[in-house]
Amino acid sequence: MVARPEACAYHRDTEPDNEKAFIVKLAKILCLYLPLTLAAGFAQAQDITANNIFYIGAGRSNDDGPLDNDNTPFSLGFMHQSPNSRLILGFDIGREGTRLDSTWNRDQDPRQATSYNLLIGGNLFDNGRYRTDAALLLGARESFAECPDSYLGYQCYADQEPETEYKGNIGAVVTVSVDRFTVGLRATGESAQILAGFRF
Repeated sequence: MVARPEACAYHRDTEPDNEKAFIVKLAKILCLYLPLTLAAGFAQAQDITANNIFYIGAGRSNDDGPLDNDNTPFSLGFMHQSPNSRLILGFDIGREGTRLDSTWNRDQDPRQATSYNLLIGGNLFDNGRYRTDAALLLGARESFAECPDSYLGYQCYADQEPETEYKGNIGAVVTVSVDRFTVGLRATGESAQILAGFRF
């Protein structure tokens, strides 16, 4: 009897939870950005102005078709204003839109997609206590994932990585801050979300 090639790979008995996979990705990103954020904080220790914003968002999906995922979209984001400048740069990661999934023996199953986005914009108003910022959101969103079927419980045949296709993701983020508290709106072609966060 000849063993299947995929039997040589490490066997996974169960499908990993999508939310756990998202948390792992998020943790990796935060591990990269946390040292940069801390370094920026130390460098501006003498500056009483809070030039950083961290936010969490949730809202509704813009998709309602039979092949669209209807899970509640959400996002996490970070914005930083350069010293002595109105320029704002940042990063945003969201769960929004639909990824047609043909892994785990599925056939174009509509799953919630992940988007990875850059933020670029500017400070519109800041008097110390009140502040308004706006940024253009540009990134990429998962749209399709596929691979040959596995017969031994893997995500893909022989435990190989699936092929994932991406589409452009465009939108905008607007925030209003009062003291350290921040609220705002995040809108893309896939979702509209209300934001809440803080300045530091």
